[in-house]
Amino acid sequence: MFKKIIGLTSVGVITSYFYAKVKEKRSYKSFLYEATIRATQMKKPFESVENARKMLKVVMRDTEGPHKGTDYSFRNDVRTTTIQNATTYIVNDKADSQQRVILYLHGGAWVQDPIKKHFEYIDILADELDAKVIMPVYPKVPHATYKETFGLLTEIYINIIAQVEHPQQVIIMGDSAGGQIALSFAQYIKTLELEQPSHIVLISPVLDVTLSNPEAPAYEKIDPMLAIKGTQCFIELWTGDTALTDWRVSPINGSLDGLGHITISIGTKETLYPDAVKLSNLLNEKNIEHDFLPGYNLFHIHPIFPIPERRQFLEQLKQIINNH
Repeated sequence: MFKKIIGLTSVGVITSYFYAKVKEKRSYKSFLYEATIRATQMKKPFESVENARKMLKVVMRDTEGPHKGTDYSFRNDVRTTTIQNATTYIVNDKADSQQRVILYLHGGAWVQDPIKKHFEYIDILADELDAKVIMPVYPKVPHATYKETFGLLTEIYINIIAQVEHPQQVIIMGDSAGGQIALSFAQYIKTLELEQPSHIVLISPVLDVTLSNPEAPAYEKIDPMLAIKGTQCFIELWTGDTALTDWRVSPINGSLDGLGHITISIGTKETLYPDAVKLSNLLNEKNIEHDFLPGYNLFHIHPIFPIPERRQFLEQLKQIINNH
Protein backbone atom coordinates (compact mmCIF):
# COMPACT_ATOMS: atom_id res chain seq x y z
CA MET A 1 0.00 0.00 0.00
CA PHE A 2 2.79 2.43 0.94
CA LYS A 3 4.61 1.75 -2.33
CA LYS A 4 1.35 2.28 -4.21
CA ILE A 5 0.82 5.67 -2.54
CA ILE A 6 4.40 6.70 -3.32
CA GLY A 7 3.93 5.61 -6.91
CA LEU A 8 0.70 7.54 -7.34
CA THR A 9 2.28 10.61 -5.74
CA SER A 10 5.25 10.40 -8.09
CA VAL A 11 2.96 10.11 -11.09
CA GLY A 12 1.01 13.16 -9.89
CA VAL A 13 4.16 15.22 -9.46
CA ILE A 14 5.52 14.23 -12.86
CA THR A 15 2.19 14.91 -14.56
CA SER A 16 1.80 18.34 -12.95
CA TYR A 17 5.42 19.18 -13.75
CA PHE A 18 4.96 18.49 -17.45
CA TYR A 19 1.59 20.27 -17.44
CA ALA A 20 3.23 23.42 -16.08
CA LYS A 21 6.34 23.25 -18.26
CA VAL A 22 4.88 21.99 -21.53
CA LYS A 23 1.23 23.06 -21.68
CA GLU A 24 1.33 26.27 -19.60
CA LYS A 25 4.96 27.09 -20.46
CA ARG A 26 5.87 28.42 -17.03
CA SER A 27 7.98 27.35 -14.11
CA TYR A 28 6.90 24.44 -11.94
CA LYS A 29 7.50 26.60 -8.87
CA SER A 30 4.92 29.12 -10.08
CA PHE A 31 2.51 26.21 -10.59
CA LEU A 32 3.05 25.11 -6.98
CA TYR A 33 2.58 28.64 -5.67
CA GLU A 34 -0.69 28.92 -7.55
CA ALA A 35 -1.81 25.60 -6.09
CA THR A 36 -1.01 26.92 -2.62
CA ILE A 37 -2.92 30.15 -3.28
CA ARG A 38 -5.95 28.11 -4.31
CA ALA A 39 -5.63 25.70 -1.38
CA THR A 40 -5.45 28.52 1.16
CA GLN A 41 -8.50 30.22 -0.39
CA MET A 42 -6.88 33.62 -0.77
CA LYS A 43 -9.67 34.52 -3.17
CA LYS A 44 -12.48 33.95 -0.65
CA PRO A 45 -12.59 37.46 0.92
CA PHE A 46 -13.05 38.93 -2.56
CA GLU A 47 -15.80 36.60 -3.74
CA SER A 48 -18.71 38.34 -2.00
CA VAL A 49 -19.58 41.54 -0.18
CA GLU A 50 -20.30 39.50 2.95
CA ASN A 51 -16.83 37.94 2.89
CA ALA A 52 -15.23 41.32 2.25
CA ARG A 53 -16.99 42.84 5.24
CA LYS A 54 -15.82 39.98 7.45
CA MET A 55 -12.25 40.56 6.32
CA LEU A 56 -12.58 44.30 6.88
CA LYS A 57 -13.82 43.76 10.43
CA VAL A 58 -10.74 41.66 11.21
CA VAL A 59 -8.00 43.75 9.57
CA MET A 60 -9.27 47.24 10.41
CA ARG A 61 -7.97 46.90 13.96
CA ASP A 62 -4.48 46.11 12.66
CA THR A 63 -4.40 48.93 10.13
CA GLU A 64 -5.43 51.66 12.55
CA GLY A 65 -2.54 53.82 13.74
CA PRO A 66 1.19 53.20 13.16
CA HIS A 67 2.28 50.06 11.32
CA LYS A 68 2.83 47.15 13.69
CA GLY A 69 6.14 46.16 12.10
CA THR A 70 7.41 43.11 10.24
CA ASP A 71 9.39 40.00 11.14
CA TYR A 72 11.22 40.09 7.79
CA SER A 73 15.01 40.32 8.22
CA PHE A 74 16.38 42.89 5.78
CA ARG A 75 19.72 42.36 4.06
CA ASN A 76 20.03 46.09 3.48
CA ASP A 77 20.02 48.84 6.05
CA VAL A 78 16.49 49.90 6.90
CA ARG A 79 14.96 52.58 9.03
CA THR A 80 11.48 53.89 9.62
CA THR A 81 10.13 57.39 9.92
CA THR A 82 6.66 58.77 10.50
CA ILE A 83 5.16 61.11 7.91
CA GLN A 84 1.62 62.37 8.45
CA ASN A 85 1.10 59.57 11.00
CA ALA A 86 2.09 56.95 8.42
CA THR A 87 4.99 54.60 9.11
CA THR A 88 7.40 54.83 6.19
CA TYR A 89 10.16 52.29 5.50
CA ILE A 90 13.40 53.52 3.93
CA VAL A 91 15.70 50.80 2.61
CA ASN A 92 19.33 51.11 1.43
CA ASP A 93 19.69 54.86 1.91
CA LYS A 94 23.28 55.77 0.99
CA ALA A 95 22.74 59.49 1.65
CA ASP A 96 23.87 60.12 -1.93
CA SER A 97 22.05 62.71 -4.05
CA GLN A 98 22.92 60.67 -7.16
CA GLN A 99 21.35 57.45 -5.87
CA ARG A 100 18.28 56.11 -7.66
CA VAL A 101 15.10 56.37 -5.55
CA ILE A 102 12.03 54.14 -5.79
CA LEU A 103 8.77 55.24 -4.21
CA TYR A 104 7.05 51.88 -3.71
CA LEU A 105 3.31 51.62 -3.13
CA HIS A 106 2.31 48.23 -1.81
CA GLY A 107 -0.88 46.40 -2.69
CA GLY A 108 -3.52 44.90 -0.45
CA ALA A 109 -6.89 45.95 -1.89
CA TRP A 110 -6.62 49.33 -0.11
CA VAL A 111 -7.51 47.46 3.09
CA GLN A 112 -4.38 45.51 4.08
CA ASP A 113 -0.95 46.63 5.19
CA PRO A 114 2.11 45.18 3.40
CA ILE A 115 2.75 41.48 3.80
CA LYS A 116 6.14 39.88 4.39
CA LYS A 117 6.66 39.32 0.65
CA HIS A 118 6.40 43.07 0.07
CA PHE A 119 9.29 43.69 2.44
CA GLU A 120 11.33 40.95 0.79
CA TYR A 121 10.57 42.44 -2.62
CA ILE A 122 11.64 46.00 -1.79
CA ASP A 123 14.81 44.59 -0.23
CA ILE A 124 15.53 42.80 -3.51
CA LEU A 125 14.69 45.91 -5.53
CA ALA A 126 17.18 47.91 -3.49
CA ASP A 127 19.90 45.40 -4.41
CA GLU A 128 18.96 44.86 -8.04
CA LEU A 129 18.62 48.55 -8.91
CA ASP A 130 21.12 49.88 -6.37
CA ALA A 131 18.31 52.11 -5.16
CA LYS A 132 16.95 53.69 -2.05
CA VAL A 133 13.44 52.33 -1.67
CA ILE A 134 10.81 54.30 0.21
CA MET A 135 7.62 52.42 1.10
CA PRO A 136 4.98 54.32 3.05
CA VAL A 137 2.32 52.29 4.82
CA TYR A 138 -0.40 54.60 3.57
CA PRO A 139 -3.76 54.84 5.43
CA LYS A 140 -6.23 52.09 4.66
CA VAL A 141 -9.99 51.82 4.43
CA PRO A 142 -12.17 52.30 6.39
CA HIS A 143 -9.92 54.81 8.18
CA ALA A 144 -9.27 56.98 5.11
CA THR A 145 -9.85 57.45 1.39
CA TYR A 146 -7.43 58.06 -1.46
CA LYS A 147 -7.39 61.77 -0.59
CA GLU A 148 -5.35 61.26 2.58
CA THR A 149 -2.93 59.03 0.70
CA PHE A 150 -2.43 61.63 -2.03
CA GLY A 151 -1.60 64.19 0.66
CA LEU A 152 0.94 61.83 2.22
CA LEU A 153 2.54 60.92 -1.11
CA THR A 154 2.77 64.52 -2.22
CA GLU A 155 4.83 65.40 0.84
CA ILE A 156 7.08 62.38 0.32
CA TYR A 157 7.50 63.03 -3.40
CA ILE A 158 8.39 66.70 -2.93
CA ASN A 159 11.05 65.64 -0.41
CA ILE A 160 12.42 63.05 -2.85
CA ILE A 161 12.67 65.55 -5.71
CA ALA A 162 14.42 68.03 -3.42
CA GLN A 163 17.06 65.46 -2.42
CA VAL A 164 18.03 64.05 -5.83
CA GLU A 165 20.12 65.77 -8.47
CA HIS A 166 17.62 64.99 -11.24
CA PRO A 167 14.06 63.59 -11.41
CA GLN A 168 15.38 60.94 -13.82
CA GLN A 169 16.69 59.16 -10.73
CA VAL A 170 13.14 58.67 -9.43
CA ILE A 171 10.83 55.70 -10.05
CA ILE A 172 7.26 55.26 -8.84
CA MET A 173 6.28 51.61 -8.57
CA GLY A 174 3.26 49.80 -7.18
CA ASP A 175 1.49 46.46 -7.18
CA SER A 176 -2.25 45.77 -7.36
CA ALA A 177 -4.05 48.55 -5.45
CA GLY A 178 -0.64 50.19 -5.17
CA GLY A 179 -0.44 50.13 -8.96
CA GLN A 180 -3.68 52.10 -9.12
CA ILE A 181 -2.28 54.61 -6.66
CA ALA A 182 1.02 54.82 -8.56
CA LEU A 183 -0.50 55.76 -11.91
CA SER A 184 -3.19 58.02 -10.45
CA PHE A 185 -0.57 59.79 -8.34
CA ALA A 186 1.70 60.30 -11.36
CA GLN A 187 -1.24 61.95 -13.11
CA TYR A 188 -1.95 63.99 -9.98
CA ILE A 189 1.56 65.41 -9.63
CA LYS A 190 1.33 66.50 -13.26
CA THR A 191 -1.60 68.72 -12.26
CA LEU A 192 0.61 70.15 -9.50
CA GLU A 193 3.25 70.89 -12.16
CA LEU A 194 5.80 68.78 -10.30
CA GLU A 195 8.43 67.00 -12.37
CA GLN A 196 7.61 63.46 -13.41
CA PRO A 197 9.59 60.40 -12.34
CA SER A 198 11.60 58.69 -15.05
CA HIS A 199 9.57 55.49 -14.73
CA ILE A 200 6.17 54.35 -13.54
CA VAL A 201 6.18 50.59 -12.96
CA LEU A 202 2.78 48.93 -12.56
CA ILE A 203 2.59 45.35 -11.30
CA SER A 204 -0.89 43.83 -11.74
CA PRO A 205 -2.45 47.29 -11.39
CA VAL A 206 -6.09 48.11 -10.78
CA LEU A 207 -6.70 50.58 -13.60
CA ASP A 208 -10.48 50.97 -13.59
CA VAL A 209 -12.25 50.60 -10.25
CA THR A 210 -15.62 50.12 -11.93
CA LEU A 211 -14.29 46.62 -12.73
CA SER A 212 -16.73 46.69 -15.62
CA ASN A 213 -14.58 45.43 -18.48
CA PRO A 214 -16.82 42.91 -20.31
CA GLU A 215 -13.92 40.48 -20.59
CA ALA A 216 -13.15 40.53 -16.84
CA PRO A 217 -15.67 37.84 -15.72
CA ALA A 218 -14.05 35.22 -17.93
CA TYR A 219 -10.66 35.97 -16.39
CA GLU A 220 -12.16 36.10 -12.90
CA LYS A 221 -13.08 32.42 -13.26
CA ILE A 222 -9.44 31.40 -13.67
CA ASP A 223 -7.94 33.98 -11.29
CA PRO A 224 -6.82 32.18 -8.10
CA MET A 225 -6.57 35.33 -6.01
CA LEU A 226 -8.99 38.12 -6.93
CA ALA A 227 -12.73 38.41 -7.54
CA ILE A 228 -14.94 41.35 -8.37
CA LYS A 229 -17.82 41.56 -5.86
CA GLY A 230 -15.78 41.69 -2.66
CA THR A 231 -13.21 44.02 -4.18
CA GLN A 232 -16.01 46.46 -4.99
CA CYS A 233 -16.77 46.71 -1.27
CA PHE A 234 -13.26 48.02 -0.57
CA ILE A 235 -13.37 50.28 -3.63
CA GLU A 236 -16.49 52.06 -2.37
CA LEU A 237 -14.67 52.93 0.85
CA TRP A 238 -11.48 53.97 -0.95
CA THR A 239 -13.18 56.30 -3.41
CA GLY A 240 -15.49 57.96 -0.87
CA ASP A 241 -17.62 60.60 -2.57
CA THR A 242 -15.54 60.54 -5.77
CA ALA A 243 -17.03 59.00 -8.91
CA LEU A 244 -15.63 55.57 -9.75
CA THR A 245 -14.76 56.82 -13.23
CA ASP A 246 -12.62 59.69 -11.89
CA TRP A 247 -8.97 59.36 -12.95
CA ARG A 248 -7.84 59.84 -9.35
CA VAL A 249 -9.15 56.35 -8.64
CA SER A 250 -9.45 54.95 -12.19
CA PRO A 251 -6.22 56.12 -13.85
CA ILE A 252 -7.08 54.51 -17.18
CA ASN A 253 -9.47 57.46 -17.62
CA GLY A 254 -6.80 60.07 -16.93
CA SER A 255 -4.34 61.88 -19.15
CA LEU A 256 -1.55 59.57 -20.32
CA ASP A 257 0.53 62.26 -21.98
CA GLY A 258 3.59 63.72 -20.31
CA LEU A 259 4.09 60.95 -17.77
CA GLY A 260 7.19 58.94 -16.95
CA HIS A 261 7.90 55.79 -18.97
CA ILE A 262 5.19 53.25 -18.13
CA THR A 263 5.90 49.55 -17.66
CA ILE A 264 2.99 47.16 -17.10
CA SER A 265 3.48 43.66 -15.67
CA ILE A 266 0.38 41.46 -15.63
CA GLY A 267 -0.45 37.76 -15.49
CA THR A 268 -2.79 36.25 -18.05
CA LYS A 269 -4.72 34.50 -15.26
CA GLU A 270 -5.80 37.80 -13.74
CA THR A 271 -9.18 39.44 -13.51
CA LEU A 272 -7.29 42.67 -14.17
CA TYR A 273 -5.65 41.43 -17.38
CA PRO A 274 -8.19 42.90 -19.86
CA ASP A 275 -7.79 46.40 -18.42
CA ALA A 276 -4.01 46.10 -18.58
CA VAL A 277 -4.29 45.22 -22.27
CA LYS A 278 -6.69 48.14 -22.72
CA LEU A 279 -4.18 50.56 -21.17
CA SER A 280 -1.42 49.25 -23.43
CA ASN A 281 -3.68 49.72 -26.45
CA LEU A 282 -4.53 53.27 -25.40
CA LEU A 283 -0.84 54.07 -25.08
CA ASN A 284 -0.21 52.58 -28.53
CA GLU A 285 -3.01 54.67 -30.03
CA LYS A 286 -1.34 57.77 -28.62
CA ASN A 287 2.08 56.61 -29.85
CA ILE A 288 3.33 56.67 -26.26
CA GLU A 289 6.30 54.37 -25.83
CA HIS A 290 5.84 51.89 -22.99
CA ASP A 291 6.58 48.30 -22.04
CA PHE A 292 3.98 45.57 -21.62
CA LEU A 293 5.22 42.43 -19.86
CA PRO A 294 2.61 39.65 -19.84
CA GLY A 295 3.20 36.69 -17.55
CA TYR A 296 1.72 33.79 -19.46
CA ASN A 297 -0.49 31.61 -17.25
CA LEU A 298 0.70 33.52 -14.21
CA PHE A 299 -1.29 34.87 -11.29
CA HIS A 300 -1.79 38.23 -9.60
CA ILE A 301 1.36 40.12 -8.51
CA HIS A 302 3.54 37.17 -9.51
CA PRO A 303 6.83 39.20 -9.45
CA ILE A 304 6.39 39.58 -5.69
CA PHE A 305 6.72 35.81 -5.24
CA PRO A 306 10.03 33.88 -5.15
CA ILE A 307 9.58 32.14 -8.49
CA PRO A 308 11.83 32.08 -11.58
CA GLU A 309 9.49 34.51 -13.32
CA ARG A 310 10.43 37.13 -10.74
CA ARG A 311 14.04 36.91 -11.89
CA GLN A 312 12.87 37.28 -15.50
CA PHE A 313 10.84 40.35 -14.58
CA LEU A 314 13.73 41.96 -12.70
CA GLU A 315 16.11 41.40 -15.61
CA GLN A 316 13.57 42.92 -18.01
CA LEU A 317 12.99 45.83 -15.65
CA LYS A 318 16.69 46.58 -15.29
CA GLN A 319 17.08 46.62 -19.06
CA ILE A 320 14.06 48.93 -19.47
CA ILE A 321 15.27 51.35 -16.82
CA ASN A 322 18.83 51.40 -18.13
CA ASN A 323 17.65 52.02 -21.71
CA HIS A 324 15.36 54.97 -20.96
